[in-house]
Amino acid sequence: MKKIPQIVVGTALLSLSACGFIGDDKAQIEQAWLEQDQQLKNVIEQIRTQGIDVVARSAQAGSISACVANRLSDDPLGQLVSVEGALVESAKITDLMSQLQGTIEQDVSIEQVINLLRQGADLAAYGKALVDQQGLEQALQTLEQLAQSGGQWASEDLGAHFQQLLLTCREQG
Repeated sequence: MKKIPQIVVGTALLSLSACGFIGDDKAQIEQAWLEQDQQLKNVIEQIRTQGIDVVARSAQAGSISACVANRLSDDPLGQLVSVEGALVESAKITDLMSQLQGTIEQDVSIEQVINLLRQGADLAAYGKALVDQQGLEQALQTLEQLAQSGGQWASEDLGAHFQQLLLTCREQG
């Protein structure tokens, strides 16, 4: 079984994702959910284009934008919101974190790439979001902590976790 560099795998998976081969269903479901609240939709779009920190600094105190950006900044999973479709992700947080940790830690084979493609390559997108924000070592530490977490939301779906966070901000606004 031939091993290939992770950078090649990540690039290939992200290219397929960007071309619309992967994740279209989740992205469409997410867009339909966001269409229900234009303010939340705008905040998420801003966060995805500008980053959580920029939105948190520029948002007016007490606004929905400030609430969402600050809550995502404080949330150990907050960076994953940058992945399109994350707001409707049905994977359990602890399972997702364990899988992500395993994927990042190992050399990835061609067979594993095919399996990732079959799973929708969501792991690659989430892994990239964490590594881009935190660096590889810190991302692995974060994943290990989250995978072993006994937190109240550890058995929730990732999408349900984000939706609850966003709806709390909407109710405050």
